[in-house]
Amino acid sequence: MAHEKPHKVRSALIQAELDRISAALPPLDSFSLPFKLAMQRLHFLSWQERILLLEQIQSRENFLSLGLAEIESFLYRSVHARLPDMARVWEQAERDAEFLRRFGAHFICVTEKEYPPLLREIYSAPFGLFVRGDFRGLCWPPVTVVGTRMPTWTGVRAAVRLAKEAADAGLSVVSGLARGVDAAAHRGALQSGVSPTIAVLPCGLDRIYPPSNAPLAAAMLDAGGCLVTEYPPGVSLDRYRFPERNRILAGFSKLTLVVEAPEKSGALITAELALGEGRDVAIAAACLGSSRNAGADALAREGACAVHNGDEVVALFKGAGAWNWVFETGSTARCSRRSFEWQ
Repeated sequence: MAHEKPHKVRSALIQAELDRISAALPPLDSFSLPFKLAMQRLHFLSWQERILLLEQIQSRENFLSLGLAEIESFLYRSVHARLPDMARVWEQAERDAEFLRRFGAHFICVTEKEYPPLLREIYSAPFGLFVRGDFRGLCWPPVTVVGTRMPTWTGVRAAVRLAKEAADAGLSVVSGLARGVDAAAHRGALQSGVSPTIAVLPCGLDRIYPPSNAPLAAAMLDAGGCLVTEYPPGVSLDRYRFPERNRILAGFSKLTLVVEAPEKSGALITAELALGEGRDVAIAAACLGSSRNAGADALAREGACAVHNGDEVVALFKGAGAWNWVFETGSTARCSRRSFEWQ
């Protein structure tokens, strides 16, 4: 039993270091872009652990000689992953840096002020984000809008109108650029022209998914919005990347709005992830009872507020609780209209 005490002491010291990094956000300005991009590809480590490694290895040579046993020894935990060829990882990172240069894109590390602050708070925050477009849009107060890829016309109209009104009020609209509700939300924000709209992609920046929404993505970039992903260029589209992307959608904002969603919709995964992070979830009142809304109807029965307009979206975003709402006849909650100013 004597060996347990050193183990616990070492674990406590490592945890203290991880807590220090989370609290202090040490700057990584001294590290080259390829260095950061190489660490981005070590996806089996948390962002705090990657920064700990950066503080230790310091040089390209140390990175290339890094082994799994050394990582496990330093972090004092088992790493259940196969370490990639570090020389190949570095070569990929240099190609990533060249891609960013050619396309005028950016890599924003978790410690940088441009990184979305609410996203940094989630359990598995990305170490960094690849951003194409005006990254200043990441600093706007965001609302996440999601829904089914096959909405009714009621759902499309609700997504466009609610996104436009939210953007008119100064919220950036964040969605996934998918067909259906996502695309309608981006278009509604573009109609506003007041706030940027942001698309979170389930693949690298070198492709648009779905390809049919490439003109929409171009219009978003032209209007000052941006495309965001945690995946390096060249990473293909795989089924499991959609729920990974959804955690970023949920983490971006304190409020996720589900416009229209049937049972087992991917939008419900985003809503569940948002609730798991202590964020608010709302639904579109206009879609209650629609043929494509069984999943969102269930959220309403579980207590999600049904919003009718942009003012109500802003009220929820600003933290208006049930005591600030006026309940009308029926099962939906409605907030009295008033003007809002950002704190």
